[in-house]
Amino acid sequence: MFGISEDKEGRIFINPQGWALLSGAADEEKREKLMRSVREQLETPYGVEKLAPSYTAMREDVGRVTQKHPGTAENGAVYNHAAAFYIYGLYAVGEQDDAYRLLRKMLPGPDIEDIIQRGQLPVFIPNYYRGAYRQFPKTAGRSSHLFNTGTVPWVYRCLIDGLFGLQGNREGLQVRPQLPSDWNKAVVKRTFRGAQLHVEMKREAGVTAAEVYLDGELVRDGVLKGLEAGGEYKVIVKLPQ
Repeated sequence: MFGISEDKEGRIFINPQGWALLSGAADEEKREKLMRSVREQLETPYGVEKLAPSYTAMREDVGRVTQKHPGTAENGAVYNHAAAFYIYGLYAVGEQDDAYRLLRKMLPGPDIEDIIQRGQLPVFIPNYYRGAYRQFPKTAGRSSHLFNTGTVPWVYRCLIDGLFGLQGNREGLQVRPQLPSDWNKAVVKRTFRGAQLHVEMKREAGVTAAEVYLDGELVRDGVLKGLEAGGEYKVIVKLPQ
């Protein structure tokens, strides 16, 4: 076994944590434990590391990943593709503030010091940023400048399905926003099954639970049904303050 608490290196990996959230394998108690472990052992100013501590020598039973330089690629980098799985898992269990905080770390800045440390402008999400933050903080955060990554489709899912909560299902479009608690409003345009939806979300006094209105009519279950291809619809979402 590897990735266990007795290991000096490679003690914790991010993917088991993210997929435990997504699959529903972790109950509430285990969710709290794994999220705390991620915050304490894997989170850095530049995002969530793939594993920690990074391997510094070959370990035969684990294999090739242990041969990579500490903090690069799969050996403890902030591997954004895997981080996006974890963030999507956070949205799946309603942890919207933690999810957005980690999502925002995928883009450099806004502080100039952060941009300089990463060596990249916030115009794309790279495959990874250097990790091993607790072992080699001087080089941590540096961008790989690799744009060939599967990260972005998952970031799109985090934004559309999670943050803005406009997720398709068999019946229609489920509207269940998870805006960060310090966001008061958002405007989204969503194309869904050929229909154009103009969605406005805002927090209002006196609202105790999310209210969804399709062209002025309250949708009690929040699922937009009967949308016609080519049609345009206005959706208002009122959220608690």
